[in-house]
Amino acid sequence: MEFLTRNISLHYRRWWVEDARGTVVISHGLGEHSGRYVNLAAHLNRAGFSVYAPDHYGHGLSQGKRGHIEDFSLYSEDLYEFICLVKSGNPGTGLHLLGHSMGAVVACGSAIRYGAVDSLILSAPGFRGAKEPSGLELRLVLMLAKMFPGLVLSSRIDSQWLSRDSAVIEAYREDELTHRGVSLRWFETFLREREFLSANLERLLVPCLMLLPESDRLVEAGVSREWFGRMGSARKMLHCFPKAYHELFNEVEEGRLARDLLLGHLKSYEPQAGPVVS
Repeated sequence: MEFLTRNISLHYRRWWVEDARGTVVISHGLGEHSGRYVNLAAHLNRAGFSVYAPDHYGHGLSQGKRGHIEDFSLYSEDLYEFICLVKSGNPGTGLHLLGHSMGAVVACGSAIRYGAVDSLILSAPGFRGAKEPSGLELRLVLMLAKMFPGLVLSSRIDSQWLSRDSAVIEAYREDELTHRGVSLRWFETFLREREFLSANLERLLVPCLMLLPESDRLVEAGVSREWFGRMGSARKMLHCFPKAYHELFNEVEEGRLARDLLLGHLKSYEPQAGPVVS
């Protein structure tokens, strides 16, 4: 299915259940797409939750140059427009936003700027990449971004560190809808978005669950832990997984616990039935 935002057509997938207990919107990670969440969506459906997931601009089946965007904050704007669409089709149910990796950064930006969700779930947030340019290389990249903003370079995502499940890695490598590059403009504006988020974490007031794989070699878990402490939410929970790799929900053992924690979180925000009056 498609929806329009900024006069751009973005693709999304919907796994809907009748009389849902709540609705979950999934914000996927860098270089992947909504179709990689079919198993998680099925698990949530079985528990009575409807699931919606857009392909971000330049990803999956959506319009846009692969790995490029003029301003990273536009991802959050698109996500907010999609959330409004989902809410209009699901009145009376709670809406929860689940962001993974880059999608968690996008989700935080959307929640801070626009609110509009009942809770936030962050899986392996990509606030800082493990192999980001630094020092002289960073200065060179930012200089080149002014001259060649659309130049796409490697995203430095090594698929062997996605999961300890070899089947997950093989499926990712064979997936024609994944990509492994980002443009210089993408990276430049990602840094700008990170500064914005870091300066505004106290405005992140919605209830939050962070699921943090500590053997992640793609993003810096320590940064996520520090940021979690500065989030303004009065109701938040951090759960760490010492041995898990980046795609926590795709880990064989830890994935089960992560799904249980996710469902427990979602169910805790269901409306409670009032007392029976005779």
